Amino acid sequence: MRNLFPPRVVFLAAILLSSCVQDDEPADSPARGPDFEVRYHTKYLDIAPGFSQPVCRGSLDEMDRYMEGVADLLGIEIQQPTTVFLYNEFATGSLAGRAELCDWCVSNCAGCYKGVIHSDFPSLHHELVHAVVAPAWGWSDTLFSEGIAGGLDWYLPGGPWIYPFMTNENLMEIVGSGSHNNGHFSRWLIDRFGSEKFSQLFEPRLDQHSTKEEVLDAVEDIYGLSLEELEAEYAATAATTYPLPALCDGLLEVPRNGDRWELNVTADCDAPHTFGPSADGTMFVAFTIDVPVELEDVPLAAWIPSDMTAAVAPCLDEALYGAEFETVHSTVMDNNGPTTLRRTGRHRVELPVVDSGDVYMRLCPANDKFPGSYPADKSVDPENCVGD
Repeated sequence: MRNLFPPRVVFLAAILLSSCVQDDEPADSPARGPDFEVRYHTKYLDIAPGFSQPVCRGSLDEMDRYMEGVADLLGIEIQQPTTVFLYNEFATGSLAGRAELCDWCVSNCAGCYKGVIHSDFPSLHHELVHAVVAPAWGWSDTLFSEGIAGGLDWYLPGGPWIYPFMTNENLMEIVGSGSHNNGHFSRWLIDRFGSEKFSQLFEPRLDQHSTKEEVLDAVEDIYGLSLEELEAEYAATAATTYPLPALCDGLLEVPRNGDRWELNVTADCDAPHTFGPSADGTMFVAFTIDVPVELEDVPLAAWIPSDMTAAVAPCLDEALYGAEFETVHSTVMDNNGPTTLRRTGRHRVELPVVDSGDVYMRLCPANDKFPGSYPADKSVDPENCVGD
């Protein structure tokens, strides 16, 4: 099973870019942050953007859906609104970027949770997990406190690593070291033994400063197995990967009509299907399509008059066993050639939007059309659908 996936160095590089190992503090630390105005109030968040560009309705709604999904999975009741200082150097009217985020998070320039959240867009889900877990459970060894955040967070345009996978790390070397893996082990612990036992790994039994010996003793007391025994069972029985909270919930559903899907909407920042600003400052429209069995592994041709590239990932509703990585990673769709989806069922699609206005995307079985046969002007319909 382990040999199916990329080596651990790739996973560790991604983790180091997106985690907040040394900067998390207990949730009762004094609130600290830059002079950003709180402009948005959701059910669970007070959001202070460090830019003048609006935060779109889709993103605001999804933040709450995501926190509810995390809380439901872990059996936690969200205890208090959290202030979010949101950084984006590419958004219109940016007041602060990565350098200022580094100032507040000290050792990590992607984000941190200190009773308040400091984050850019790609790291926001990771920090939202801490905002759910820390007020309820406190902290633990980073294998668990960062592990659960890493095992539940996601960011679709960031590459193929949207779902957590088993890696080759030796957990005995990680525990008590201040390092952590990509969260797959923590997801397995919760799936196998439940969230109540997992919560016992946090305060008051363990915290960020617990020694390796203290962590090993706590693990054996709570689970009745040593960490080495748990790791052996994990390697033998864990799912290939696990569902992600709110990845596909509450999104616009684009139905299949004949041989094609057609998205035809207006990108309005106040509309629930419009999200942003993303990491590059653009808005995007997010929606789902349902891929039928007959289109599994069938090349699909996209036509996007704006010539933007859409990101797409499968939606998982349950743990997946015995699957190959290629069947669940994220991919892209654009005007440059067919894309083959390796799974049936729902998929999340994100289409970037340059300006407000009408947005169109067509997706259909390719008609033997490849990049060399596409017109130079991508705004011209290439008529690449079966039946055109």
